[in-house]
Amino acid sequence: MLRHRDLHILSSSSTEPMTERGPGRVVVCRVGEERFAVSVTSVREILAAPELTRIPGVSTAVRGLANVRGTLVTAMSGRGLLGLPGPDSGDWLLVLSARDGRVGVVMDEVEDLHEEAGATALPVLDIEALVLPLLASEQDRA
Repeated sequence: MLRHRDLHILSSSSTEPMTERGPGRVVVCRVGEERFAVSVTSVREILAAPELTRIPGVSTAVRGLANVRGTLVTAMSGRGLLGLPGPDSGDWLLVLSARDGRVGVVMDEVEDLHEEAGATALPVLDIEALVLPLLASEQDRA
């Protein structure tokens, strides 16, 4: 397992969707003690969690806004999405392809990219299905 402090993040990171997309490929992640897989087709990019600016009056599932190369990305709590207790201490931001890549989920660890067959013991979460209803309810409140 890699922690972002152990990796050199390239300054040339692109804002384009991940190029290794393909059926059956998954990103294996961890939030708390929960390990799961996310389909690569849902992921735009993965980056070391940037500083977040808290937004007053939003649900606790919204951690704040992240500035990702000049684009504001709404950062959601991985723990909140999974219903796990405790504060987020995530080191990674998984930016989804939903909403033009302006939605991210805070993860404790991003382990690796796998063929789905190699990660069959892990649940494959539909992160977009968890995130989008929360964002719709936030817009309804605004």
